[in-house]
Amino acid sequence: MYLDEVSVTSLLSSRTGAIPSEITDTMSTSSRSEVTRGLEADIKILKPSMGSVLENTRTQDRQVLRKATIQATFRDLYKNERERLTICPVPESVDLPSRSQLYALMDSPERIPDSPWIISSERLARGNLIEVEVELQADPIFRVSAFFSSFLDMITDSEELAGQVDQAQASKVREFNGILERLRVGLIPIRCRLVDYQTFATTRGEYLIHRRLVEALPEDRRPALTPAFLVGVTEQDLYWKDTRRILFSDAEVRILCRLNKLGIQSTWNSVKLADMVGSLLPEFSEMMNSFGSDALHAMMTNTGGSGTHDSNAETLVTFASLIATDAGISLSDEERAEVQRLAMENSHLLEGELPEIRAAFTSISDYVLTQHGAELDAERVSSLRTRARSQAGLRQGLAIQGTSSAPAPDTEQGRFLDSEVIAIYW
Repeated sequence: MYLDEVSVTSLLSSRTGAIPSEITDTMSTSSRSEVTRGLEADIKILKPSMGSVLENTRTQDRQVLRKATIQATFRDLYKNERERLTICPVPESVDLPSRSQLYALMDSPERIPDSPWIISSERLARGNLIEVEVELQADPIFRVSAFFSSFLDMITDSEELAGQVDQAQASKVREFNGILERLRVGLIPIRCRLVDYQTFATTRGEYLIHRRLVEALPEDRRPALTPAFLVGVTEQDLYWKDTRRILFSDAEVRILCRLNKLGIQSTWNSVKLADMVGSLLPEFSEMMNSFGSDALHAMMTNTGGSGTHDSNAETLVTFASLIATDAGISLSDEERAEVQRLAMENSHLLEGELPEIRAAFTSISDYVLTQHGAELDAERVSSLRTRARSQAGLRQGLAIQGTSSAPAPDTEQGRFLDSEVIAIYW
């Protein structure tokens, strides 16, 4: 479905040297026959003589040109590298370790460096090749951009749909989506859940753990698991099929890729130009990093039509939810009701000066964190405050009068393997 010719040829040539790009076969055939004719005369005597010469030469050249296709080159690369892959699919026929070995793996995974069942961050070195089975899906920011483009085209062509949409808001969304598409510069970010691996943390670091090993462990010996995702940017022109048929289906496929960073990452920015801008404006980079998930969440929980105070209260409720998620807190129904009360009580402060705005957010964060004895640093709280306002603003801006949004795809957090995608296939 996807094949990066530059990566394939450069990798193979770095291993084996020059790669023949084409082979030429030449075949020639030739035949000849000769017949002569003549007449001789002597002055004295007429002497008839007859002969004939007939010459026919036929030469046929046939040239057959066979180009080595990129598929054949990829086959050669895969054959050379499959025994050296840092991660590769484990066949179902491979037996699990014994129960005692399983416990040893869980207790001291760093002592068994070559196990396919538990993989440490140190083994995931930059430049290593891995092959993993994933649920193929585009990153939320691309899904949002694709939705915006399709939906805005539909309302342009349909008077009935156009009447259901705030045209001023639609114009702003169209303008922002144009900026978003320029920032992507023709690249499609993907965020694919690993089928066979999840992550767990120990005092010695984070590890990937195979699903079959988890299933073999007793419930009381299973670690707390976090979803693992393969992430990277792909070139739109290198897909062999329509991306709408591929990147929105959650199809299980295999991906061969090269790791861009050492180990398991906790964050990833899908808009690479945002990293460049972020060196000057860190807030912009962070906003773009969370925009896709925030927009999907906004569409999923769209409650358009709220007044100003209701909108401000919703911002504070959203902030409480972000605080709880980030601190690993599960709010009870009573606590949610209290958050709602505090939000309505302090919503008017969001229309005041900066100290009043901070006081409104602080009342929420203090309540959520003190109820569970949790702590978050001031920089993280500030970041969540920005995200809460962004989500609430998106929710208002994406409001469609008289309609409700369809459920958005899953946008859960996880751990990431940042990679350069070489091939996607099944």
